[in-house]
Amino acid sequence: MISSIKNRLIFSLIINSFFAFTLIIFSPFEIFISNTDDFVFALRDFWWMLLLVGGGYIVFATVLFAFLPLWLNELIYSLIFAFTLGCYLQTMFFNGEMQVLIGQQVNWNTLTVITNFILWICVFGLVLSARYFLRDSWKKIVLFLSVALIAIQASALVYLLSTTDVMWEEKNGYLSCEGMLELSKENNVIVFILDYFDGRTMDSILTEDPGFLEPLEGFTYFPNATSIHSRTYPSITYLLTGEICHFDQPPVTYVNRAFADSGFVSTLCQNKIDVGLFTYEMYIGGSIKSMIRNYVSQALPLKPGETIKSLMQMAFYRDMPYLFKDYFMYEASAINSRVVDEDALGQMNDSASTSPYRNFDDEWFYERLGEETIHLNDRAGAFRFYHLGSCHLDLSNQVAYGKRSLEIVYDFLEQMRELGIYEDSTIIITTDHGYSGGGEGYMPHETAVPLTIVKPAGGNEEKLTCSDAPVSHTEFIPTVLDGFGMDYTRYGRTFFEVDENEERKRLYYHSSLPSDEIGETKLREYEIDGDARDAKSYHPTGNEWEILYSFNKVAGKQ
Repeated sequence: MISSIKNRLIFSLIINSFFAFTLIIFSPFEIFISNTDDFVFALRDFWWMLLLVGGGYIVFATVLFAFLPLWLNELIYSLIFAFTLGCYLQTMFFNGEMQVLIGQQVNWNTLTVITNFILWICVFGLVLSARYFLRDSWKKIVLFLSVALIAIQASALVYLLSTTDVMWEEKNGYLSCEGMLELSKENNVIVFILDYFDGRTMDSILTEDPGFLEPLEGFTYFPNATSIHSRTYPSITYLLTGEICHFDQPPVTYVNRAFADSGFVSTLCQNKIDVGLFTYEMYIGGSIKSMIRNYVSQALPLKPGETIKSLMQMAFYRDMPYLFKDYFMYEASAINSRVVDEDALGQMNDSASTSPYRNFDDEWFYERLGEETIHLNDRAGAFRFYHLGSCHLDLSNQVAYGKRSLEIVYDFLEQMRELGIYEDSTIIITTDHGYSGGGEGYMPHETAVPLTIVKPAGGNEEKLTCSDAPVSHTEFIPTVLDGFGMDYTRYGRTFFEVDENEERKRLYYHSSLPSDEIGETKLREYEIDGDARDAKSYHPTGNEWEILYSFNKVAGKQ
């Protein structure tokens, strides 16, 4: 009797350990380590939570299931093992190239979903059939596979922790909401980055609604604009520094060097301009963090319950069959806002404005705009850089999301009009890149056409005009500096100094991306001669670089 109970407890311990280690410990650890830059908290902030929950589950489930009737006991173990094995196989094989991810929406085709679900049915069928037909060896097979797969995953986890600094990484700073809706009475340059908003999306919007851009009085629309880079990293850093990235050094090194070498943001700060950068902290260099308005140098308090819930959501999104993935879909920015203990943060700082800026939460931005409204200060000038999710929030419905993000911008501009600061402000509406998303099918001309609409300060009562001038993101920094009356010639020309009939050859750097797991393969330089929307205008210069480092790949490590 004692021996029987002991055997049941051992068997229950191993099966439940397989489940807990795979779903509660290994999956969240691996996903977070591979995407740590997307989160405002560090592994050291929550690793103990996972171990505590995983250990608690093992103890509770081991004792509970061990004393059930034998037939029910074996059935439950079969289902737990089959489910955990299915999750392991989904991650390792069934997901294909989607092994490391940050929860972006993916439109699975019907054949993929059905085939994947059939594979899961086969896994359950094999396990339950083995229990019925191989009763003498069923337990040995299950025990062996459980122990072996725990060992494999444990080895992988040890390797990840030993080859990165993520376990010891401290995140003691973040970009807050401080000054988000506070502008200057004197001089303002406002920038809206509407992520993924391709110029051809605007063509579709105008075909559907020709008068959609009418609220943009005094603006010039540049449909022949081009970006420099094809993805958010390093486009955001490039816009704020003018420094091209060749992916030859770790992202943090490039970002810090770019800001240190550029001097653009530091020049604004040194001239008493109130600078607020509302984007991802990982795109901002250390040399200017203490200078800008909204960088907060402190760690964020977390809600343990929400943290565990969010980590489980990440794990199940990756490990579940395609049929059920949408129920667990997430955005890293949504997790960041959900896990932070706002009440504790407010008590620490005695201010709600020190809460983190919610990247890719456009409706939250809109709500704040409506509740707090724009207010003014007496500073010499304000530079505001707002990074919104826009078309990136739903790649299958870019027209609707593009229109929505512009409607939010329109509300912002209307408040500026009411305050009397619209006419004398420089306003830039653009994006970091055009179509992207990770496929060799995305050719250079499909990613290089960012929405670009610009209004200079002064004399802005006329209706929106359109210019086919061959402009690019190289004109961004000069236009901002010119808006503050500063010398910009070191950086080039403004958008309005590029003649519409000018024969100009623009450089563009395209990085191919087979998948988020594999990472980019090549950075290729193109010369754009003519209409940026025409594939025939793109000519490879022959210059290309191996992508050694990005946020998805580190020098040969996948």
